[in-house]
Amino acid sequence: MEKRIVYAYILTLALMTGLMVRLAVLSQGEEFRTAAAVQSSYGLEVGESRGTIYDRNLKPLVNNSSRLVLAVAPTPEAVTALREQLPAEEFQEDLPLLENGKPVVVPASIPVSGQGIECFRLPVRNSQQQLAPHVIGYVDGSGTGVCGVEAGYDQLLESWGGEVETHYLINAFGGALTGGAVQVTDTRPEEQGGVVLTLDRKIQQLAEQAGEEIPAGAVVVMDPDTGEILAMASFPDYSPVDVASALEGENSPLFNRATASYSVGSTFKICVAAAALEMGFTPEYEYVCPGYYDLGEQRYYCHQRSGHWQLAMARALRQSCNPYFINLGQQIGAARLYQMASDMGFGSAVKLVEGVVAATGTLPLPEEIDLGELANLSFGQGKLTATPVQVTQMMASVANGGMAVRPTLFAGTTEDGATIERPTQQEPRRIMSAQTAQQLLVLLGGVVTEEGSGRQAAPQFGQAAGKTASAQTGSYVDGKEVVHGWFTGAWPLEDPRYVITVLVEGGESGGELPAQVFRKITEGLALLEDQHLYQDVTGEVILP
Repeated sequence: MEKRIVYAYILTLALMTGLMVRLAVLSQGEEFRTAAAVQSSYGLEVGESRGTIYDRNLKPLVNNSSRLVLAVAPTPEAVTALREQLPAEEFQEDLPLLENGKPVVVPASIPVSGQGIECFRLPVRNSQQQLAPHVIGYVDGSGTGVCGVEAGYDQLLESWGGEVETHYLINAFGGALTGGAVQVTDTRPEEQGGVVLTLDRKIQQLAEQAGEEIPAGAVVVMDPDTGEILAMASFPDYSPVDVASALEGENSPLFNRATASYSVGSTFKICVAAAALEMGFTPEYEYVCPGYYDLGEQRYYCHQRSGHWQLAMARALRQSCNPYFINLGQQIGAARLYQMASDMGFGSAVKLVEGVVAATGTLPLPEEIDLGELANLSFGQGKLTATPVQVTQMMASVANGGMAVRPTLFAGTTEDGATIERPTQQEPRRIMSAQTAQQLLVLLGGVVTEEGSGRQAAPQFGQAAGKTASAQTGSYVDGKEVVHGWFTGAWPLEDPRYVITVLVEGGESGGELPAQVFRKITEGLALLEDQHLYQDVTGEVILP
């Protein structure tokens, strides 16, 4: 009896074990069937769009071209349609993408129709010759902004975009089913929302073309009345479609020199002259330059070692006489000179737009400026450094009648690509009298004449005002000091509508290449304003 009970127990246990195994198998089979059902629908990411970055006239700086792509379920019917309709060479290039049988995106030069084929036109974010790459920046492989406006407004630009997906029925091996319906999901908005910059596309192109000979440097073009930057170019530039090459390029192409700080040299004499005129000095104030200025045991030389001898402010600016301005600076004093420089924008960082910030530079505090430092400061040397944006801001205060403006690249946003929602603008602040500004503008007009250091900046159309600089850096290459060349000026002289600054790293003299680039830009602006034909970056001749 006891053995029978044991046998019965063992039999029952075996039956229970078998039942549990069977239930487990059935359960796994159900999971496999569920998984198979999920995998029978295949989603293909065709492409995506991103909000547009516009110039001040709502002309797109990105997304201004498109490409054709085909979403293909490579069934025999679809492959046949591609072979019959695409150019033979193009079909052969696409063929390897089709061989695994899974739905795929292929580029195309022409639309193709057929079962299992959907055509889409997608925006091309950047071109090889992208305008203002240092302002716009670029995106990474996932479409996320890395630098510039692309990074500063990454979330907004993403919110103004969308994506295209196609969905297919596939077999157990991932291959598309013949005759299966294709579902398309397209979340791209109809309206082209985006960020609007103060840049003018045509002026930006003009600045980039005029500065093509600059090996390393920058150009800034500004509206003197508003501080709006109409063009900002850094040289060498780079292509957002080939950032890898820029990383290894000569002269650091990714570096935005328009927002970086440099020794500014004699361009700062504009600030010294403004402070002196505001203090009560007149343009007729004279000084005798023997070719140097002695301050204690320290001697500061003029670039003309033989001296300029007796001269007033007009000739001191025309011929950029250092001793004249050292003498002037000693009488102005550190506090007054610092105040004028600070009012003009020196020593202050400026966020031009989200993602683009102009550096602070270096403006010594009054308590840091002894007589020796004041002497250096009076002709733009010593500890003083500034960005091309700040130098342009200084020139703007002279060109606009004595008002300080805040530089900006941000014009607003647009929801529809047709209207602009503009930010509240900071009102200009008076920092010198209109009389001082006008006197100084006339004096700087003399620099751009045959008698001035900026003679090569004289434009063909109208007159200009400006200042040259050869800024010593204290850095040496092969035993020779690196000297930056600057030219900053306003055009036209009678009623300035533009202020332009050109920097050439290691350019030696501001009266050479920087002045020549300034002239090219002013002449180009004259042609644009007169509605002449304009050569677009694509080579196409279009009307302004």
